[in-house]
Amino acid sequence: MKRTDTLTKLVSLLLFGALLAYLSIYIGHSLTNNVRTAPAVYVSLTENAVASGIIIRHETLIRSNEKYLNVVAENGQAVAAGEPIAVAYSGEEALSRAAKIKELELKKQYIQSALSGSYSAENLSDRDGAIKSAVTSLAASAVRRETENLASASMALSSLVMENSDVQATEVDLGLVISELNELKKSAQRDTDTIKADKPGLFSSSPDGYEYITPEMLSGLNPEKLKKLEESPEEIPDDVRGKLVSSFEWFFAAVVSESGAKRLEAGTYTSLDFGRYCSNTLKAKVFSVSSPKQGECVVVFRCTESPSVMLSVRRAAAEIIFDAHEGIRVPKEAVLSDENGSYVYTMTGLQAEKKYIDIVWETDEYFLAAVSEKAAGLRAGNDIILTTKGLYDGKVMD
Repeated sequence: MKRTDTLTKLVSLLLFGALLAYLSIYIGHSLTNNVRTAPAVYVSLTENAVASGIIIRHETLIRSNEKYLNVVAENGQAVAAGEPIAVAYSGEEALSRAAKIKELELKKQYIQSALSGSYSAENLSDRDGAIKSAVTSLAASAVRRETENLASASMALSSLVMENSDVQATEVDLGLVISELNELKKSAQRDTDTIKADKPGLFSSSPDGYEYITPEMLSGLNPEKLKKLEESPEEIPDDVRGKLVSSFEWFFAAVVSESGAKRLEAGTYTSLDFGRYCSNTLKAKVFSVSSPKQGECVVVFRCTESPSVMLSVRRAAAEIIFDAHEGIRVPKEAVLSDENGSYVYTMTGLQAEKKYIDIVWETDEYFLAAVSEKAAGLRAGNDIILTTKGLYDGKVMD
Protein backbone atom coordinates (compact mmCIF):
# COMPACT_ATOMS: atom_id res chain seq x y z
CA MET A 1 0.00 0.00 0.00
CA LYS A 2 2.87 2.35 0.93
CA ARG A 3 4.55 1.61 -2.36
CA THR A 4 1.40 2.53 -4.33
CA ASP A 5 1.06 5.89 -2.53
CA THR A 6 4.67 6.77 -3.29
CA LEU A 7 4.20 5.99 -6.98
CA THR A 8 1.03 8.12 -7.12
CA LYS A 9 2.80 11.07 -5.53
CA LEU A 10 5.72 10.72 -7.93
CA VAL A 11 3.43 10.71 -11.00
CA SER A 12 1.54 13.74 -9.65
CA LEU A 13 4.78 15.66 -9.15
CA LEU A 14 5.93 14.84 -12.68
CA LEU A 15 2.61 16.01 -14.18
CA PHE A 16 2.67 19.21 -12.13
CA GLY A 17 6.22 19.88 -13.24
CA ALA A 18 5.33 19.37 -16.90
CA LEU A 19 2.33 21.69 -16.60
CA LEU A 20 4.44 24.34 -14.87
CA ALA A 21 7.08 24.11 -17.60
CA TYR A 22 4.42 24.48 -20.33
CA LEU A 23 2.90 27.51 -18.66
CA SER A 24 6.32 29.11 -18.25
CA ILE A 25 7.13 28.61 -21.93
CA TYR A 26 3.68 29.92 -22.98
CA ILE A 27 3.93 33.03 -20.81
CA GLY A 28 7.46 33.69 -21.98
CA HIS A 29 6.41 33.33 -25.62
CA SER A 30 3.45 35.69 -25.06
CA LEU A 31 5.66 38.32 -23.49
CA THR A 32 8.12 38.25 -26.35
CA ASN A 33 5.53 37.98 -29.16
CA ASN A 34 4.96 41.45 -30.64
CA VAL A 35 2.39 40.47 -33.29
CA ARG A 36 -0.79 42.57 -33.02
CA THR A 37 -3.83 42.22 -35.22
CA ALA A 38 -7.11 44.01 -35.85
CA PRO A 39 -10.25 42.56 -37.44
CA ALA A 40 -11.24 43.71 -40.92
CA VAL A 41 -14.73 45.19 -40.43
CA TYR A 42 -17.16 46.33 -43.13
CA VAL A 43 -18.53 49.81 -42.35
CA SER A 44 -20.85 52.33 -43.98
CA LEU A 45 -20.14 55.99 -43.20
CA THR A 46 -21.78 59.25 -44.17
CA GLU A 47 -20.72 62.87 -44.10
CA ASN A 48 -23.77 64.79 -42.94
CA ALA A 49 -25.25 67.77 -41.15
CA VAL A 50 -28.47 68.08 -39.15
CA ALA A 51 -31.36 70.21 -40.42
CA SER A 52 -34.33 71.03 -38.21
CA GLY A 53 -37.35 72.89 -39.47
CA ILE A 54 -40.82 72.86 -41.01
CA ILE A 55 -42.38 71.40 -44.15
CA ILE A 56 -44.42 73.81 -46.26
CA ARG A 57 -46.71 73.02 -49.18
CA HIS A 58 -49.35 74.64 -51.37
CA GLU A 59 -52.42 73.81 -49.24
CA THR A 60 -56.09 74.76 -49.59
CA LEU A 61 -58.56 74.31 -46.73
CA ILE A 62 -61.85 72.57 -47.55
CA ARG A 63 -64.60 74.51 -45.77
CA SER A 64 -68.34 73.99 -45.46
CA ASN A 65 -71.04 75.09 -42.99
CA GLU A 66 -73.45 72.37 -44.11
CA LYS A 67 -74.92 70.42 -41.21
CA TYR A 68 -75.16 67.19 -43.19
CA LEU A 69 -71.84 66.63 -44.92
CA ASN A 70 -70.21 63.37 -45.92
CA VAL A 71 -66.49 63.49 -46.77
CA VAL A 72 -66.01 60.86 -49.47
CA ALA A 73 -62.27 61.34 -50.13
CA GLU A 74 -59.97 59.08 -48.09
CA ASN A 75 -57.08 60.54 -46.11
CA GLY A 76 -53.98 60.56 -48.33
CA GLN A 77 -56.02 59.91 -51.49
CA ALA A 78 -54.83 61.44 -54.75
CA VAL A 79 -57.72 63.54 -56.07
CA ALA A 80 -58.04 64.67 -59.68
CA ALA A 81 -59.44 68.06 -60.67
CA GLY A 82 -63.24 67.83 -60.63
CA GLU A 83 -63.28 64.69 -58.47
CA PRO A 84 -65.68 64.71 -55.46
CA ILE A 85 -64.21 65.45 -52.03
CA ALA A 86 -67.44 65.70 -50.03
CA VAL A 87 -71.20 65.62 -50.50
CA ALA A 88 -73.51 68.10 -48.72
CA TYR A 89 -77.19 67.31 -48.06
CA SER A 90 -79.84 70.00 -47.52
CA GLY A 91 -81.72 68.04 -44.87
CA GLU A 92 -82.61 64.70 -43.35
CA GLU A 93 -84.72 63.69 -46.36
CA ALA A 94 -81.73 64.13 -48.67
CA LEU A 95 -79.54 62.25 -46.20
CA SER A 96 -82.03 59.38 -46.04
CA ARG A 97 -82.20 59.27 -49.83
CA ALA A 98 -78.39 59.09 -49.99
CA ALA A 99 -78.45 56.09 -47.66
CA LYS A 100 -81.04 54.42 -49.90
CA ILE A 101 -78.89 55.13 -52.99
CA LYS A 102 -75.91 53.54 -51.30
CA GLU A 103 -77.99 50.51 -50.36
CA LEU A 104 -79.21 50.09 -53.93
CA GLU A 105 -75.69 50.52 -55.33
CA LEU A 106 -74.53 47.63 -53.16
CA LYS A 107 -77.58 45.60 -54.16
CA LYS A 108 -76.81 46.24 -57.82
CA GLN A 109 -73.23 45.07 -57.30
CA TYR A 110 -74.52 41.98 -55.51
CA ILE A 111 -76.88 41.05 -58.32
CA GLN A 112 -74.22 41.69 -60.96
CA SER A 113 -71.73 39.53 -59.02
CA ALA A 114 -74.31 36.78 -58.55
CA LEU A 115 -75.26 36.74 -62.22
CA SER A 116 -71.64 36.81 -63.29
CA GLY A 117 -70.84 33.94 -60.91
CA SER A 118 -73.70 31.76 -62.11
CA TYR A 119 -72.59 32.08 -65.73
CA SER A 120 -68.79 32.25 -65.58
CA ALA A 121 -67.93 29.81 -62.79
CA GLU A 122 -68.41 26.83 -65.04
CA ASN A 123 -66.34 24.46 -62.99
CA LEU A 124 -65.08 24.06 -59.44
CA SER A 125 -61.56 25.30 -60.12
CA ASP A 126 -62.91 28.54 -61.62
CA ARG A 127 -65.10 29.11 -58.55
CA ASP A 128 -62.27 28.34 -56.12
CA GLY A 129 -59.99 30.81 -57.86
CA ALA A 130 -62.66 33.51 -57.85
CA ILE A 131 -63.36 32.95 -54.14
CA LYS A 132 -59.66 33.21 -53.26
CA SER A 133 -59.40 36.44 -55.22
CA ALA A 134 -62.48 37.85 -53.48
CA VAL A 135 -61.11 36.93 -50.03
CA THR A 136 -57.81 38.66 -50.85
CA SER A 137 -59.66 41.78 -51.99
CA LEU A 138 -61.79 41.77 -48.84
CA ALA A 139 -58.75 41.41 -46.57
CA ALA A 140 -56.88 44.21 -48.36
CA SER A 141 -59.85 46.56 -48.02
CA ALA A 142 -60.13 45.75 -44.31
CA VAL A 143 -56.44 46.43 -43.67
CA ARG A 144 -56.59 49.74 -45.55
CA ARG A 145 -59.92 50.63 -43.86
CA GLU A 146 -61.55 51.35 -47.20
CA THR A 147 -65.18 51.23 -46.11
CA GLU A 148 -66.66 51.65 -49.59
CA ASN A 149 -64.53 48.90 -51.11
CA LEU A 150 -65.12 46.72 -48.05
CA ALA A 151 -68.86 46.62 -48.64
CA SER A 152 -68.41 45.85 -52.35
CA ALA A 153 -65.89 43.10 -51.64
CA SER A 154 -68.24 41.53 -49.08
CA MET A 155 -71.04 41.42 -51.62
CA ALA A 156 -68.79 39.87 -54.26
CA LEU A 157 -67.65 37.16 -51.86
CA SER A 158 -71.21 36.43 -50.73
CA SER A 159 -72.37 35.85 -54.29
CA LEU A 160 -69.48 33.48 -55.01
CA VAL A 161 -69.89 31.21 -52.00
CA MET A 162 -73.57 30.64 -52.74
CA GLU A 163 -74.55 27.64 -54.83
CA ASN A 164 -76.03 28.38 -58.24
CA SER A 165 -79.38 26.97 -57.14
CA ASP A 166 -79.54 29.56 -54.34
CA VAL A 167 -79.17 32.55 -56.67
CA GLN A 168 -82.66 33.98 -57.30
CA ALA A 169 -81.50 37.24 -58.95
CA THR A 170 -82.36 37.75 -62.60
CA GLU A 171 -81.68 40.34 -65.27
CA VAL A 172 -85.17 41.70 -64.55
CA ASP A 173 -84.26 42.28 -60.90
CA LEU A 174 -81.12 44.09 -61.98
CA GLY A 175 -83.13 46.31 -64.32
CA LEU A 176 -85.60 47.25 -61.55
CA VAL A 177 -82.77 48.20 -59.19
CA ILE A 178 -81.05 50.32 -61.86
CA SER A 179 -84.34 52.07 -62.67
CA GLU A 180 -84.98 52.92 -59.00
CA LEU A 181 -81.40 54.14 -58.64
CA ASN A 182 -81.77 56.49 -61.59
CA GLU A 183 -84.96 58.01 -60.14
CA LEU A 184 -83.36 58.59 -56.73
CA LYS A 185 -80.24 60.14 -58.25
CA LYS A 186 -82.42 62.44 -60.33
CA SER A 187 -84.24 63.60 -57.19
CA ALA A 188 -80.93 64.06 -55.35
CA GLN A 189 -79.82 66.70 -57.84
CA ARG A 190 -82.31 69.15 -56.26
CA ASP A 191 -81.06 68.97 -52.65
CA THR A 192 -77.56 67.50 -52.83
CA ASP A 193 -74.40 69.46 -53.54
CA THR A 194 -71.01 67.94 -54.35
CA ILE A 195 -67.80 69.67 -53.27
CA LYS A 196 -65.23 68.97 -55.96
CA ALA A 197 -61.50 69.52 -56.18
CA ASP A 198 -60.69 72.59 -58.25
CA LYS A 199 -57.20 71.23 -58.93
CA PRO A 200 -55.38 67.91 -58.50
CA GLY A 201 -53.76 67.13 -55.17
CA LEU A 202 -53.70 64.94 -52.08
CA PHE A 203 -56.59 65.06 -49.64
CA SER A 204 -55.79 65.29 -45.94
CA SER A 205 -58.36 65.08 -43.16
CA SER A 206 -55.98 66.61 -40.58
CA PRO A 207 -55.39 70.38 -40.86
CA ASP A 208 -52.85 71.66 -38.32
CA GLY A 209 -52.98 75.46 -38.51
CA TYR A 210 -49.87 75.92 -40.65
CA GLU A 211 -51.76 75.97 -43.94
CA TYR A 212 -51.50 79.77 -44.13
CA ILE A 213 -47.73 79.53 -44.66
CA THR A 214 -47.00 79.38 -48.38
CA PRO A 215 -43.75 78.61 -50.22
CA GLU A 216 -43.66 82.28 -51.28
CA MET A 217 -43.22 83.25 -47.61
CA LEU A 218 -39.96 81.31 -47.30
CA SER A 219 -37.77 83.88 -49.02
CA GLY A 220 -35.62 86.11 -46.81
CA LEU A 221 -35.90 83.85 -43.77
CA ASN A 222 -33.32 83.81 -40.99
CA PRO A 223 -33.22 81.43 -37.99
CA GLU A 224 -35.19 83.84 -35.80
CA LYS A 225 -37.98 84.36 -38.35
CA LEU A 226 -38.23 80.63 -39.03
CA LYS A 227 -38.57 79.91 -35.32
CA LYS A 228 -41.46 82.40 -35.10
CA LEU A 229 -43.22 80.68 -37.99
CA GLU A 230 -42.81 77.28 -36.35
CA GLU A 231 -44.32 78.59 -33.13
CA SER A 232 -47.28 80.38 -34.77
CA PRO A 233 -49.96 77.97 -36.00
CA GLU A 234 -53.34 79.57 -36.64
CA GLU A 235 -56.54 78.42 -34.98
CA ILE A 236 -58.48 76.04 -37.22
CA PRO A 237 -62.03 77.32 -37.98
CA ASP A 238 -64.95 75.06 -37.07
CA ASP A 239 -66.12 74.80 -40.68
CA VAL A 240 -62.86 73.24 -41.95
CA ARG A 241 -63.46 69.66 -43.17
CA GLY A 242 -60.01 68.87 -44.55
CA LYS A 243 -57.45 70.25 -46.96
CA LEU A 244 -56.15 69.69 -50.47
CA VAL A 245 -52.37 69.57 -50.75
CA SER A 246 -50.25 69.97 -53.86
CA SER A 247 -49.01 66.55 -54.96
CA PHE A 248 -46.22 67.94 -57.10
CA GLU A 249 -43.79 69.57 -54.69
CA TRP A 250 -43.12 70.43 -51.06
CA PHE A 251 -40.55 72.56 -49.28
CA PHE A 252 -38.44 71.99 -46.17
CA ALA A 253 -37.23 75.19 -44.47
CA ALA A 254 -34.64 74.27 -41.86
CA VAL A 255 -31.96 75.68 -39.60
CA VAL A 256 -28.50 74.32 -40.49
CA SER A 257 -25.13 75.03 -38.90
CA GLU A 258 -23.01 77.57 -40.75
CA SER A 259 -20.37 74.93 -41.48
CA GLY A 260 -22.99 72.62 -42.97
CA ALA A 261 -24.62 75.39 -45.00
CA LYS A 262 -21.26 76.27 -46.56
CA ARG A 263 -21.33 72.91 -48.31
CA LEU A 264 -24.68 73.73 -49.95
CA GLU A 265 -25.30 75.96 -52.94
CA ALA A 266 -28.62 77.14 -54.35
CA GLY A 267 -29.57 75.22 -57.47
CA THR A 268 -27.64 72.07 -56.57
CA TYR A 269 -29.08 68.77 -55.34
CA THR A 270 -28.50 66.86 -52.11
CA SER A 271 -30.07 63.95 -50.19
CA LEU A 272 -32.28 64.21 -47.10
CA ASP A 273 -32.85 61.42 -44.60
CA PHE A 274 -36.00 61.93 -42.49
CA GLY A 275 -35.44 58.76 -40.45
CA ARG A 276 -38.66 57.21 -39.13
CA TYR A 277 -40.86 59.40 -41.31
CA CYS A 278 -39.59 57.98 -44.59
CA SER A 279 -37.71 54.73 -45.24
CA ASN A 280 -35.83 56.14 -48.23
CA THR A 281 -33.46 59.05 -48.59
CA LEU A 282 -35.05 61.80 -50.68
CA LYS A 283 -33.42 63.81 -53.43
CA ALA A 284 -33.96 67.54 -52.86
CA LYS A 285 -32.93 70.73 -54.63
CA VAL A 286 -31.33 73.49 -52.56
CA PHE A 287 -33.78 76.34 -53.13
CA SER A 288 -32.02 79.03 -51.07
CA VAL A 289 -29.34 79.52 -48.39
CA SER A 290 -29.56 82.49 -46.02
CA SER A 291 -26.70 84.56 -44.67
CA PRO A 292 -25.27 83.18 -41.41
CA LYS A 293 -26.50 84.54 -38.10
CA GLN A 294 -24.85 83.46 -34.84
CA GLY A 295 -23.39 80.38 -36.51
CA GLU A 296 -26.64 79.24 -38.16
CA CYS A 297 -28.32 79.57 -41.56
CA VAL A 298 -31.76 78.83 -42.96
CA VAL A 299 -31.71 76.49 -45.94
CA VAL A 300 -34.85 75.90 -48.00
CA PHE A 301 -35.04 72.60 -49.89
CA ARG A 302 -37.51 71.78 -52.67
CA CYS A 303 -38.55 68.15 -53.08
CA THR A 304 -40.89 66.33 -55.47
CA GLU A 305 -40.45 62.81 -54.05
CA SER A 306 -42.79 60.90 -51.67
CA PRO A 307 -45.41 63.66 -51.17
CA SER A 308 -47.99 61.15 -49.88
CA VAL A 309 -45.53 59.60 -47.41
CA MET A 310 -44.61 63.03 -46.01
CA LEU A 311 -48.20 64.32 -46.06
CA SER A 312 -48.74 64.12 -42.29
CA VAL A 313 -45.27 65.45 -41.39
CA ARG A 314 -44.95 69.13 -40.52
CA ARG A 315 -42.11 69.87 -38.06
CA ALA A 316 -39.20 67.50 -38.50
CA ALA A 317 -35.45 66.98 -38.35
CA ALA A 318 -33.46 65.46 -41.18
CA GLU A 319 -29.89 64.56 -42.01
CA ILE A 320 -28.34 66.28 -45.01
CA ILE A 321 -26.16 63.61 -46.60
CA PHE A 322 -23.19 65.21 -48.35
CA ASP A 323 -21.33 62.00 -49.11
CA ALA A 324 -21.53 58.29 -48.31
CA HIS A 325 -18.71 55.76 -48.16
CA GLU A 326 -18.67 51.98 -47.77
CA GLY A 327 -15.77 49.58 -47.38
CA ILE A 328 -13.50 47.66 -45.03
CA ARG A 329 -11.92 49.62 -42.22
CA VAL A 330 -8.10 49.32 -42.30
CA PRO A 331 -5.91 50.92 -39.59
CA LYS A 332 -3.38 53.29 -41.16
CA GLU A 333 -0.45 51.67 -39.34
CA ALA A 334 -1.13 48.39 -41.17
CA VAL A 335 -0.95 49.84 -44.69
CA LEU A 336 2.22 49.51 -46.79
CA SER A 337 2.87 50.27 -50.44
CA ASP A 338 5.09 49.26 -53.34
CA GLU A 339 5.17 49.80 -57.09
CA ASN A 340 1.93 47.79 -57.44
CA GLY A 341 -0.08 49.82 -54.94
CA SER A 342 -1.18 49.73 -51.30
CA TYR A 343 -1.40 46.46 -49.38
CA VAL A 344 -1.73 44.89 -45.93
CA TYR A 345 -0.70 41.61 -44.35
CA THR A 346 -3.32 39.34 -42.85
CA MET A 347 -2.93 36.37 -40.54
CA THR A 348 -3.91 33.31 -42.54
CA GLY A 349 -3.46 30.31 -40.31
CA LEU A 350 0.06 30.81 -38.90
CA GLN A 351 1.35 32.69 -41.93
CA ALA A 352 1.36 36.32 -43.08
CA GLU A 353 -0.47 36.81 -46.37
CA LYS A 354 0.01 39.89 -48.55
CA LYS A 355 -3.22 41.44 -49.87
CA TYR A 356 -3.48 44.50 -52.10
CA ILE A 357 -6.23 47.00 -51.33
CA ASP A 358 -8.02 49.81 -53.16
CA ILE A 359 -8.42 52.79 -50.80
CA VAL A 360 -11.72 54.64 -51.33
CA TRP A 361 -11.74 57.03 -48.36
CA GLU A 362 -9.48 58.28 -45.60
CA THR A 363 -9.96 59.51 -42.02
CA ASP A 364 -7.39 60.57 -39.42
CA GLU A 365 -7.10 57.05 -38.02
CA TYR A 366 -7.98 54.61 -40.79
CA PHE A 367 -8.60 54.00 -44.47
CA LEU A 368 -11.69 52.51 -46.09
CA ALA A 369 -10.77 49.81 -48.61
CA ALA A 370 -13.11 48.60 -51.33
CA VAL A 371 -14.45 45.09 -50.86
CA SER A 372 -12.47 42.87 -53.22
CA GLU A 373 -14.24 40.43 -55.50
CA LYS A 374 -11.08 38.35 -55.81
CA ALA A 375 -10.71 35.24 -53.65
CA ALA A 376 -7.30 36.42 -52.45
CA GLY A 377 -8.50 39.97 -51.72
CA LEU A 378 -9.18 41.56 -48.33
CA ARG A 379 -12.49 40.46 -46.86
CA ALA A 380 -14.45 41.33 -43.74
CA GLY A 381 -13.41 38.97 -40.96
CA ASN A 382 -9.72 38.79 -41.96
CA ASP A 383 -7.18 39.50 -39.20
CA ILE A 384 -5.05 42.45 -40.32
CA ILE A 385 -1.49 42.41 -38.92
CA LEU A 386 -0.56 45.75 -37.37
CA THR A 387 3.10 45.01 -36.62
CA THR A 388 4.56 45.29 -40.12
CA LYS A 389 8.29 45.26 -39.32
CA GLY A 390 10.09 42.31 -40.90
CA LEU A 391 6.98 40.92 -42.58
CA TYR A 392 6.91 39.23 -45.94
CA ASP A 393 4.38 37.13 -47.80
CA GLY A 394 4.29 33.60 -46.36
CA LYS A 395 6.22 34.38 -43.16
CA VAL A 396 5.43 31.93 -40.35
CA MET A 397 4.17 33.95 -37.38
CA ASP A 398 4.26 31.39 -34.52
